[in-house]
Amino acid sequence: MLEKFYITCEQENHWTLTDKTRADDKIIFLDNEYEKFWQKILRGENFALSRCADGELGLMLGREMHGCDGGNSSAGITVLGEALKKSLKIDAPNFYYGISCPCCDSAAYYWYLREVKSSNITFSNIWLNENFKAFQNDFQTLERDAVLITNWRGKDRKFGRLKVKRHYLVSDDCVKFWEEDGENLIRQIISETGHEKNLLYVVSAGPLSCVIIAELFKNNSDNCYIDFGSATDLMTHERITRPYMIDGTPYSKQGCWMFDRKKIDIDIDVVLTCYKRPQVLAQQLDAIKNQTLKPHRIFLYQDGIEGYYKVELNDKILSEFDACKISAKNCGVWKRFEFAKEIAKSPYVCVFDDDTIPGARWLENCHINMMQNRGVYGTNGVLVANPENYPREKLSVGWHNPNLRTCAVDLVGHAWFLEREYLEWMLAKPYSKKHKLAGEDMALSFAALERGFGTYVPQHPKKILSLWGSLPEFGWKYGTDEAAISMSNNNLRIMRSTLKEMHSDGWRFLLEKNPAYLKEILYVLSAKNLSPEMESLKMIKCALDDILPTLGRKPPIFLGERKYSSLIQRIFDLQAEDYHVLENENDEIETEKLFDTLRLGAIHIFFTDVYGDLEPFLTQWGLKEKIDFTDGRRLLTAYSFNFD
Repeated sequence: MLEKFYITCEQENHWTLTDKTRADDKIIFLDNEYEKFWQKILRGENFALSRCADGELGLMLGREMHGCDGGNSSAGITVLGEALKKSLKIDAPNFYYGISCPCCDSAAYYWYLREVKSSNITFSNIWLNENFKAFQNDFQTLERDAVLITNWRGKDRKFGRLKVKRHYLVSDDCVKFWEEDGENLIRQIISETGHEKNLLYVVSAGPLSCVIIAELFKNNSDNCYIDFGSATDLMTHERITRPYMIDGTPYSKQGCWMFDRKKIDIDIDVVLTCYKRPQVLAQQLDAIKNQTLKPHRIFLYQDGIEGYYKVELNDKILSEFDACKISAKNCGVWKRFEFAKEIAKSPYVCVFDDDTIPGARWLENCHINMMQNRGVYGTNGVLVANPENYPREKLSVGWHNPNLRTCAVDLVGHAWFLEREYLEWMLAKPYSKKHKLAGEDMALSFAALERGFGTYVPQHPKKILSLWGSLPEFGWKYGTDEAAISMSNNNLRIMRSTLKEMHSDGWRFLLEKNPAYLKEILYVLSAKNLSPEMESLKMIKCALDDILPTLGRKPPIFLGERKYSSLIQRIFDLQAEDYHVLENENDEIETEKLFDTLRLGAIHIFFTDVYGDLEPFLTQWGLKEKIDFTDGRRLLTAYSFNFD
């Protein structure tokens, strides 16, 4: 249930393909793309390849930039930045864009996918990294009539066997050069060589290359215009300028991947909900607009309130949405999905609860996972332990119980990312007619499962909050206030009744079908993010506040074994070494190990305090007294929902 996913994120903005052999035809690789384009050059095809990466993106977004070759740009969108953005709009069969890949810069990758109009997408580093050695050998044997456009240091240099007809030079400061001489350069090139055909334009002019290639292609598409970038630096500068040029370094071996733009769709329609939390709407809308994968359209469904007041949104915030539907009466939790079915036209839809503030890469996270395995994705996943005692007996996965890898679950909540057609399936079921305040999340997963699609929680790494579907700081703050449906015991009974009804109708839960999945999923869960309001966490905080000041250069055994009951010792087979604060060889406390030990100690305090309540669960799940220390910690994580 975990093995279907072979792309993971271990550090910010970098997706790792963990098993290349499992990649399907939606994925392309750097080495294969090199061969494809080099063969086009050898065949004498006329096409354009414009490459854009982090430097070009920074200029288009107005960031302060410091170029490798000395060119700098202060904050603010420059004339070159504006020209670069316009250069992304060419959509021609023989015009290609090389962009950042998700393994090197996922935020840039998804930005370019949204902004580039063409589906002819390849790698910005197509000539670099693992391809550089082949490029050096191949370029030296290339014989073509050529026009060079390079940095001024390339003047009078030899570029392999190319027959150079013209050589145009640019300065180090690309921003200033474009403002002062850009138009003159383009006019000069067009007047001198723009009427000829079948020339190879070798362009290595930093961020100027994108704009130059776009302008020359629009003038005459019967030539080959290629941005070779720093791959020609050994000829232009006659020295090594980048780490990938040094054979044997990690950069020289780096292979990259990306999705084939012709085989994927990135259009997502987002539906926000407003009910009793209008004060959250602006913050939520801002979080959606700042996603790395920009939604195609954003809609709002506002449900009515029964009682003594109503919420009226002003025209200013309503104008921020592509369309809104405002209900005068309270229609319940299903209506936003019905609205999404009516209004959404994109292949993908993401619906949000009104208490959910996503991280900036949430839509990106869902999309990456959807490309691996189709299904329903959400930020708050549930594994049902016992339908008769739901939602008390369940295992939560996601933003308040972080998962290191994408996990299959029975249902998800707080945010739902799905293919648009799933809405038809869920609403075709009879439950929306019978229930008002519960069941929409259940029916969605039930309907998808009947057609062979599972429900999943994308990974929520503790150190990469940008991937999360609900930022925990706001999830606890907004999700536990008086407006929360789940805070009502009567609503919880309705949820239980609805789940039991669907179970009777044939919905079978993951642990019901495969009890062994419990142990599998426990090993991808991190320590639970406890609510700051929980009494158990206050107890832990007080204990740590007492202990931390006493730690000196030679810390004592931390919470020595005599502090533990014999029962807890026996369950976890604890030894004295489990409680030492670790030191390095210089007798200095290593911060990471210190706080990890403190965290484990805090867990022990918590576990000892609540063991009596946990004992029934130990029995229910058939767990023996003698389990290892790691299992014990994960067991606590799994069942701490009992004390929320």
